[in-house]
Amino acid sequence: MNDGLRKLQLVDLALFKEFSCFCEKNNIKYFALGGTLLGAVRHKGFIPWDDDMDLGIPREDYEKLLSLCKDKKTNFKLHTFKNDENHYRYFSRLEDSSIKIKRTDNSVVEISSAWIDIFPLDGMPNNSIIRMIWKYYLLYRRAMYRFSCFDIAVNVNKKGRPMIERILVKFGKIVPLQKILDTKKELMKLDRALKKFPYSKSDYLVNAMGAYKFNEMFSKKVYGDGKWYEFEDTRVWGPEDYDTVCKQLYGDYMKIPKEEDKNRHSSEVLG
Repeated sequence: MNDGLRKLQLVDLALFKEFSCFCEKNNIKYFALGGTLLGAVRHKGFIPWDDDMDLGIPREDYEKLLSLCKDKKTNFKLHTFKNDENHYRYFSRLEDSSIKIKRTDNSVVEISSAWIDIFPLDGMPNNSIIRMIWKYYLLYRRAMYRFSCFDIAVNVNKKGRPMIERILVKFGKIVPLQKILDTKKELMKLDRALKKFPYSKSDYLVNAMGAYKFNEMFSKKVYGDGKWYEFEDTRVWGPEDYDTVCKQLYGDYMKIPKEEDKNRHSSEVLG
């Protein structure tokens, strides 16, 4: 691991500790997601080549968090598409501007701060047929949003995409839908759709805006009430059944991936 990446991880860790204390104080539940959960399970901390953290919050608590941040009852800045006109992502992001990162995975090079991504965990229909139909509607809404900000939101060089995604990316390159679609309007449509089925009444939940899309849909029993995992010099709250989550997302998750698959964000720490 290079010194710049470790410096970035330590900044993220300090930001996480502050956020975790805030969540505990305000009775907001969160879960470690994706690479953060895998790092806790496999490395008891950051995956050595990872450059951020991912947390998921049940929708009701997520809206509570946004309300508290809107009322400025926090010591940190939470960027959302509702409070920051330059924030084009649907999910929220905690940032620490003391360190900068250059990202080259999208068509437009992005200079960003150290960050922690905060995703809402949303309910899905209990009926399996309706759940399948709703899944494809959400994928449609997600696609329209991504087309609306294609150059800055889509990693056109991402490897291993399914055929349908490769077709959509090629379509986005040829047809400039971002010139006619309004990103904020698409985000609001997506927001209304994701809130359709209350988390508290749903047997299934999903992080629909994460990198894994509906591979990150699970029975709520998998998350359960959650439990603590060791993470660096602190601990992080995560799903009870980490094995089901990690297998569904990564397969043989204890196996170290190939070198070319390690830097998902194509990021460079600038200092």
